[in-house]
Amino acid sequence: MATSAPLRSLEEEVTCAICLDYLRDPVTIDCGHVFCRSCTTDVRPVSGGRPVCPLCKKPFKKENIRPVWQLASLVENIERLKGDKGRQLGEVAREQPDAKLCERHQEKLHYYCEDDGKLLCVLCRESREHRLHEAVLLEKAAQPHREKILNHLSTLRRDRDKIQGCQAKGEADVLAVLRKLQDQRQCILAEFEQGHQFLREREQHLLDQLARLEQELTEGREKYKTRGVGELARLALVISELEGKAQQPAAELMQDCRDFLNRYPRKKFWIGKPIAQVVKKRTGEFSDKLLSLQRGLREFQGKLLRDLEYKTVSVTLDPQSASRYLQLSEDRKCVTYSSLYQSAYLYPQQFDCEPGVLGSKGFTWGKVYWEVEVQREGWAEDEEEGDEEEEGEEEEEEEEAGYGDGYGYGDGYDDWETDEDEGSLGDEEEEEGEEEEEEVLESCMVGVARDSVKRKGELPLRPEDGVWALRLSSTGIWAHTEPEAELFPAVRPRRVGIALDYEGGTVTFTNAESQEVIYTFTDTFTRRLVPFLWLKWPGTRLLLRP
Repeated sequence: MATSAPLRSLEEEVTCAICLDYLRDPVTIDCGHVFCRSCTTDVRPVSGGRPVCPLCKKPFKKENIRPVWQLASLVENIERLKGDKGRQLGEVAREQPDAKLCERHQEKLHYYCEDDGKLLCVLCRESREHRLHEAVLLEKAAQPHREKILNHLSTLRRDRDKIQGCQAKGEADVLAVLRKLQDQRQCILAEFEQGHQFLREREQHLLDQLARLEQELTEGREKYKTRGVGELARLALVISELEGKAQQPAAELMQDCRDFLNRYPRKKFWIGKPIAQVVKKRTGEFSDKLLSLQRGLREFQGKLLRDLEYKTVSVTLDPQSASRYLQLSEDRKCVTYSSLYQSAYLYPQQFDCEPGVLGSKGFTWGKVYWEVEVQREGWAEDEEEGDEEEEGEEEEEEEEAGYGDGYGYGDGYDDWETDEDEGSLGDEEEEEGEEEEEEVLESCMVGVARDSVKRKGELPLRPEDGVWALRLSSTGIWAHTEPEAELFPAVRPRRVGIALDYEGGTVTFTNAESQEVIYTFTDTFTRRLVPFLWLKWPGTRLLLRP
């Protein structure tokens, strides 16, 4: 917004022709022109003479310079008037934010001073402050900055589009996973409902069989009782008659003594079996079904718990921790025992006396599971011989259960033992005991240990020492505690499953084939745990699975 004409005329009257700004400390020279006192000091003499007026070029003497107080007062009044006008213009500018005016001259801003970084009007550009500066048109000065802004804006828009695209894709992925989880939820509900229905049907089937057996047994009991009561009544009648005969006088008794036995013959009395053979057989079969049910449910529960809660991990052995009594395979998943100590460089973390080795992978959280297979020469033959012995025992039991002679007494003495035989048997038992004690020394241990477990010298390797393990031998299985706890699983395990629940503080050992739980250690774990194997059993090797 331009200045009004009267005010503009007054400004021209009080403007210095040298600095083009308001007169500051105005003075007049010999020719009568008025300038700022500081501007007159900048006027230089021409060719060593007197300085000349910048307007009329007449020389003047600096000693004749006189102040003009009236103009100084006029300048102050004009500046005060412009201040009031500026405030009014400021209010108008606030109402019209697009109007950009110079604060000093209230002129439009057309230039940009590159030296000072300020916006200038025409008067500011010609002022002494900016006259020697590089000033360019405002639009020209803004063009490079506008291009930079536009380029950066384009980059930001591309980033925004990428972010929006990623968000849209991420949202779609989340929705897809949510739909998949919902489908899996429905699948879980359907599978468990189907499993519940199957178990309910099997339960009802077994209960119906049991009810039929109970009914047949009850009916057989009633028939047995009825038959027994009838037989007792018959015998009671015969006994009563004979008791009466026994009380008769001799003369009467001797009259019919000849046909006495013919009239009262001794009949074979009835003693029936209280349980029918078919019911007994079916009851035995039902017991087998019950055992099969219990075993199947334990296996199902163990497998489901392992597969759903535990993560099966693949572990390998650390050769730097292996004792020199042990030999590792190339893939570091198999270990065998050697009775000869292999002299080589000893690592600081190596077992020196105990034939032990640690796993290369440790665990500090979570639920993990792995297996150790015990391969022993001759175990398969031992099992076959054990099966044959069991069959022989069953045959002997059947022969003993069969009927021999009328009273079941034996006639011969060939099976009796003499004192000499007893002595020889005692010697054999002592020898077998010594062999068993020797066999106990040949065993292996599987489990977990702290990575900081002690490895030098002979060690007890108990839970208080940082080792949680089972000891297996050809004679039995023990939990390696203090004292050792002997265990009696249904089947000797060939593959031992090790389930570590770090946060839960449990190490559970199972028969990996039958899922039977063998033993569970309970403790609080605070250090890194690693797989642990210990082997002092020639002809045996331990394999990590998978």
